[in-house]
Amino acid sequence: MWQLFFILLGIAIVGIIVWHKIVSADTADHKKKMHRSHLVSVLLHLDEGSMTELFDLYKKEFGPGPARYARKTYRKWKSGEVTPATQTFRRFLLHLPEVMSFDLKCEVLRLFMEEYAKKDAYALEVTSRDWEEKLTPLVHQIIDKAYTATLPAEIEKKLRWLGEGDMNAAQEILRRSQAEESRIVVSMLREEIKGIEMMLAEKHLDPKVRHTLKFPYGTIDLNFKRG
Repeated sequence: MWQLFFILLGIAIVGIIVWHKIVSADTADHKKKMHRSHLVSVLLHLDEGSMTELFDLYKKEFGPGPARYARKTYRKWKSGEVTPATQTFRRFLLHLPEVMSFDLKCEVLRLFMEEYAKKDAYALEVTSRDWEEKLTPLVHQIIDKAYTATLPAEIEKKLRWLGEGDMNAAQEILRRSQAEESRIVVSMLREEIKGIEMMLAEKHLDPKVRHTLKFPYGTIDLNFKRG
């Protein structure tokens, strides 16, 4: 009987390991597709002047034949006839930053940071009297993260232009913006506290008030109780 038990246990463990590898592979593949889809979207929404300039740069770098193929393929991408070929897509990326506006670079950077930068999750037990005292150190920590968060090395390696030239300036603007977003989240909570206090004051109820604060690089779940 014990022999059968250990055999079944071994099968279960192997199954879990295989499942974990499949899930990890699927997650990595999904993230790879996500960052590719962001950039394809940028390519497909460039204005005519920027796209003409990009094709000229493509022709200069790779020659007239590949440039004609790229132009033809691009039209098919826009119509949905085909999906972007890897080689053509990578060649477009070489010069994409040269035709992007600064605002567009900022938006692309924001998309990548939101998708790939590590996010933390916290939970706090608080009352309407001590929530700010308990929350403030954690909020400062999350705001500081806006200034230190980075993309995974794999992404930065493939898209080196995300860390070059005026992208550095874009990153500084994004960091300040996200830090301010975090402060606004807390400010809005102060306005909602009165409503939470009223719910907790109801004597005939045993309310469980949960409030989730969402920041660019993490979330904080506040579980309010009577104080």
